[in-house]
Parts: sequence; structure tokens; C-alpha cells
Amino acid sequence: MFFRGQLNDYGLLPRHFSHFTGIVAYPFLHGSWAHLISNLVSFSVLGYLVSRSGLARLIAVFMISWAGSGVGVWIFGRMHFHVGLSGIIYGLWAYLLVYAVMYRSLKSIAIAVIVMFLYGSMVWGFIPAHSWVSYESHFFGAVAGVLAGYIFARRDKQRELVT
Repeated sequence: MFFRGQLNDYGLLPRHFSHFTGIVAYPFLHGSWAHLISNLVSFSVLGYLVSRSGLARLIAVFMISWAGSGVGVWIFGRMHFHVGLSGIIYGLWAYLLVYAVMYRSLKSIAIAVIVMFLYGSMVWGFIPAHSWVSYESHFFGAVAGVLAGYIFARRDKQRELVT
């Protein structure tokens, strides 16, 4: 806001090697205060729910979602600057839902019900309704979250069977 949108030039610009650093920078850049605040609120709630399985799990799911959404948008995204934390938020969201379906513990299912109650409308973020919304970031973040949920649920089930 202080730089009047000039920092958005450091966002993720698909298929431009000169903007490859945007994969690192884009989650920290936002188009408006409303965009920043809505992303921070969603990230705080979903991040807290993921952290119920430990800080290491939150960091792992965060990084997987960041990498998955960033690389996916860089390869397949529309040719404009993508900014915001929403790809990672969609990764956390999808992780919580898939983990609950795969792991099937009372705790994970209760968390998934809460997530669907609070954030069920996020499914509309996959539809390219507005040109200024990076639905690609939402999609690839969710794909990364699905992958993380599947992998971690299988691993946790295996550990449970061994002990």
C-alpha cells in the first residue's frame, strides 16, 4: 500500500525466468488491506487447526502448499502478476479435509467439520469468476494440500499400526 502497488511487480509472473523469485515473494504481497486482512484471518484459523498436529506438521504443510501453488501457477497460470497467501490457505484447507477423510480419527473429523462450516464456501474460489482472482493459485494450493493430507494420513496410520 505504501508503494502504491509497485511491489506487485515482485509477484509471481508465470513462465518468466526474470520473475522466478516471485515464487518466494508472492505470498507476502497483497493488492489491498482487505486482501491482506482476509488472508491473515483465514491463515490464522486454518494454520491453528493444522498446528493441532504439531508445529512441524504446520511448517511441512505450509511449505508443500507454498511450493505446489507457486510452481503450479508459474507453469500453468495466466499471464499476469499473482500475489497473496491464498494458494497456501487453500493448501491448508484441502490438507485438513483430506487428512480427516483418510485418517478418520474423531479429532480430525471434528476439525474437518469445523473447516467446512467456516470455510465451505472456498470451493467457489476454483471458478474463474473475476480476472483479479488467482484461481490457479487456489487450485494448485489445494492440489498440494490434498497430496500433503494423503501422505501424512497414510504415514500416521502406518505409525499407529506399528505401535
